[in-house]
Amino acid sequence: MPRYFFNVRDGTTVTDENGTMLPDLAAARKVAVRFAGDLLRDLGREPPADEDWKVEVTDEHGLILFTLLLATLDAPAVYRTS
Repeated sequence: MPRYFFNVRDGTTVTDENGTMLPDLAAARKVAVRFAGDLLRDLGREPPADEDWKVEVTDEHGLILFTLLLATLDAPAVYRTS
């Protein structure tokens, strides 16, 4: 069973040192979405506007298999509060 690594990039990099054994890439995509949701929930607030977050999923050789992008973008008509 392949091992997948879920690395977070949000201005800094948090590297998954252990990885997770999963049956296939489809399972890794599901885990990545849940993982991103957990990150946002644990943050306790929405990410700052115009700040990109990425969850890069790699294999055991460090090859990026896919990237899940998380971003909030204010529309031009939205007034910023800060």
